[in-house]
Amino acid sequence: MKYRGAMVGLSLFMVVALGLTWLVYVTLRRDVAGKTVPYAAMFSDVFGLREGDDVRMAGVRVGRVEKIELQGALAKVSFVVQDNQPMYGRTVASVTYQNIVGQRYLGLSLGNIGDPGPLAAGSTIPVEQTDPSFDVGALLNGYEPLFSVLNPRDADNLTKGVIASLQGDNTSIVALVDQTSQLTDSFAGRDQELGEVINNLNAVAKNLAEHNDSLDEVITQTRGMVATFDARRPEMVDSLGSISKVVRQLSTISDGVYPSLNELVTRQPGFAAHMVGIEPQLA
Repeated sequence: MKYRGAMVGLSLFMVVALGLTWLVYVTLRRDVAGKTVPYAAMFSDVFGLREGDDVRMAGVRVGRVEKIELQGALAKVSFVVQDNQPMYGRTVASVTYQNIVGQRYLGLSLGNIGDPGPLAAGSTIPVEQTDPSFDVGALLNGYEPLFSVLNPRDADNLTKGVIASLQGDNTSIVALVDQTSQLTDSFAGRDQELGEVINNLNAVAKNLAEHNDSLDEVITQTRGMVATFDARRPEMVDSLGSISKVVRQLSTISDGVYPSLNELVTRQPGFAAHMVGIEPQLA
C-alpha cells in the first residue's frame, strides 16, 4: 500500500515537472501563431541576429528566424512569416537593432527594387534587397569621449536617439542631428576658454624655465636642509622630550602659584593701590 502511494506521488511529480518544462520551452521558443510560410534572405553581415529572433513588419511580430547559415561570403537567414501577411518581390529585409541589450530582429518593409508582384513561398530575397547588421557598439564607443564630459541625462538622451535612429525612426534622426549640433556649438563656445587655459599654462611654463637656475638652487638647499634634519633626528627627538618635561614642570608651578596670586590681587586691594602710588618712583 505504501509502495503504491509512493508511485502515485512520483508519477504526479513527473507529470507536473514535464508540464512546467514544456511550458518554459514553448515560452522561450515563441512560436508563431497559426500557419506560416517559409522564406530566406541573403545578408553580407548578420552580427547580433540569432535563431528564434522576431520577424517584424512595421514593428509588429509576424514571424520567427528559423536558421542562420553561411553560404560562401554571405549569410543565409531562413525565416517563417504568418500566411496571412503578404510578401512581395520588392520586400526589403534588414537586421534591425531592437534594444540597448544588443538584441536584433529581422525587419521586413517594402522597397523600390524588385518585382512588385507577390513573393512565392520558399523564395530568397537577394543581397541587393537586404540591409546588413550594424555594430552599434563601435558607434557608441566612438561617442565615449563625448559621454565622459556630458551629464547622465544628456548622455542617455543621445544614446536613445542613436538607437531610435538605427531602428528607422526619422523623427529621432532629426533629433539626433539637432542634439549633435547643439553639442558641437557647446564645445565650440568653450574653445576660447580652453585656448586661454593653454596660454596661461604656457606662460607659467615659460616663467619656470626662466627661473630654472633659481629653482635648482632652492631645491638643492632644501635637500641639504632636509638631510641635516634627518642626520640630527635623534638629537631633535631628545630635545623635544626635554622640552615636554620642562613644559609639564612649568604647568605644575603655574597651577600652584595661581591661587596665591589671585588672592593677592582680588582680596587685597591695597596692594594694587600701593603699586599705583610708587609708579613714578619705578619710572
